[in-house]
Amino acid sequence: MKLNPTALLLILLALGGAAAFFLAGTKPEKPVVVAAKPEAAPINVTNGTVDDLQKQIVLLQGQIEYLQGQNDALKDENAQMLQKLGTLGMKDAPKMNLKDDGVAPDFVGMGLEMMKMRKLHALPMVTTTVSQQEVESAILAWLKRQQPNDEAKKFARGLAALGWIPEAIDPLPLRAALLARQLGGWYDAETETMLTVDPETASGPAVTSNEPTGIAFGQLLREYGSTLFQPQHGPLTTDMRLAREALISGDAGLTRFLHSLQNPASAPKDDLPAEDPDHPLNQVPMPAFLREMALFPFSRGFDFAQTLHSAGSFPQLNSAYSRPPINTAEVIEPEVYLNPERPAPVEIKLDDVKLGGALPFLDDRLGKFVCATALRTYNNDEDAGLGTRGLVADRFLAWAADGGAKRDHAAWQTLFMDKASADAFHKAMLNSLKQRYDTKGEAEFTAQGRFVTLMRNRGEAGVVLIDAASEEARAALKLLMK
Repeated sequence: MKLNPTALLLILLALGGAAAFFLAGTKPEKPVVVAAKPEAAPINVTNGTVDDLQKQIVLLQGQIEYLQGQNDALKDENAQMLQKLGTLGMKDAPKMNLKDDGVAPDFVGMGLEMMKMRKLHALPMVTTTVSQQEVESAILAWLKRQQPNDEAKKFARGLAALGWIPEAIDPLPLRAALLARQLGGWYDAETETMLTVDPETASGPAVTSNEPTGIAFGQLLREYGSTLFQPQHGPLTTDMRLAREALISGDAGLTRFLHSLQNPASAPKDDLPAEDPDHPLNQVPMPAFLREMALFPFSRGFDFAQTLHSAGSFPQLNSAYSRPPINTAEVIEPEVYLNPERPAPVEIKLDDVKLGGALPFLDDRLGKFVCATALRTYNNDEDAGLGTRGLVADRFLAWAADGGAKRDHAAWQTLFMDKASADAFHKAMLNSLKQRYDTKGEAEFTAQGRFVTLMRNRGEAGVVLIDAASEEARAALKLLMK
């Protein structure tokens, strides 16, 4: 191939500039040794013969090949330096596993890009590829630390007592399986390592496609996890835990979304709709009620994070971790959270919570989202929304039932801002009970071996749902909650 000598000179200058850029942009541990390049004779286009020009062209082509090789070597060194940077400060670093093509995904580079965009000042995470089962195990260990002493099992028992899930189960393994699919990985704080799912073990392409979200979540968990989730201060209520999970999950989703706008290659590639039975999320056999709760931090959390970002960019989101939302109502209505005069949480006090001399095994607060989810099961969205609009506080208690009953005793006290709001909730809940127990719409009835009462209290601003395993327990709970 014959090239114009002037064009070759321009190419040579460009490649020389690229080489200088890479040399200036890297800081290797050892000086870069550059081999001596072939010297080119001076070019005299005016007086030179054709043979002289051909010789000059051959020399220039050799220099081009030489500089291209230098550029490739410097690019490789840059990649190695990024990987070394990712290992700084890591304890017990596992060995990086490479994909079949021998090239590991540039998760370190992706993490650096996200941290820069998200304005987080921290070292990048070390990343290693493990099986999906190992990722689920790491998530499960973290979930158990957040809800120790079988708190999650007790919560499921309470939901089963109200008939909102079919039976009492351990929800944490199911939640871990769902999170592994939603995030495509997990940040393990003990080894300070980001674990990503090996595609060969993934339950679907959407899992590995979600890895950018997992990396963003991992960075935020490493940065703010100790502030957001503090087991030493005691267990969080369900309402508060969902709100805090919504902050970090929504932040991760927003970070991944903004990163995808700048880097379309990292955008989700899964074509399956969320309602498709083959979608990885639908492969987890989780009761519908618990699934709605598990998806809330990502769906409504994204809207919450987007609102905060619109109000004050990433500094506003950063400050939210030192002042996290106190309940799901603030996540659903971010303007309430952003209001400097946001109302303080209201507690429902009871003189006594013992039933037959026994304390409840569950004493919790469900919050606005769980309330809306319960009503939406048997009501349209409009009626469910009206039924939860004025919710001020709630308290959910459950006691063990004796005599071999399949379901325990439960009482759910709700408090609304006024009588009209309580009326709307009472109407929607009464419709739910009518359909679930196949009754005529009575506020007190016995059906399917359960003794149910829906009654008003607290100056008509309160509504109590009692679902007991015996008439004696229902009568006692009516006195207790009055």
